Amino acid sequence: MGHSKISLKELASVRRKIPESIDDYLNRFRLLKARCFTQEPEHELVEMAAGGLDYSIMKNLNTQYLRDMAQLADKVRQVKRLKAEKARSSKFHKKDKVAYVETYESDGEFDDDFDCVENNEVNIAELKPGPP
Repeated sequence: MGHSKISLKELASVRRKIPESIDDYLNRFRLLKARCFTQEPEHELVEMAAGGLDYSIMKNLNTQYLRDMAQLADKVRQVKRLKAEKARSSKFHKKDKVAYVETYESDGEFDDDFDCVENNEVNIAELKPGPP
């Protein structure tokens, strides 16, 4: 085949490349694992493969309960799906919708129309000082 053997240290240093999909990364890791000198238990290989993932994914994984690479792949897909869902649902809530209202001192001229204002519905979440 022409592929040389690799050490456990080299296998542990494998990282996911930026444009690489999760499945491609895990397949590449499996291929490199097959070329490794040392045979390691599956749960330790899962820890190594998880260590090569993006921090944003890795922080949401608890590899203690993952026994094999298939479970790792499933869990990573689940985390990515949840992140995408969260991003989709929160993108509508990120922008503040602000309307500026001019205020004035009441001089009694409009006090007679107060009943008219009171009967109208106005929803205000928060008043912020606006530009002059």
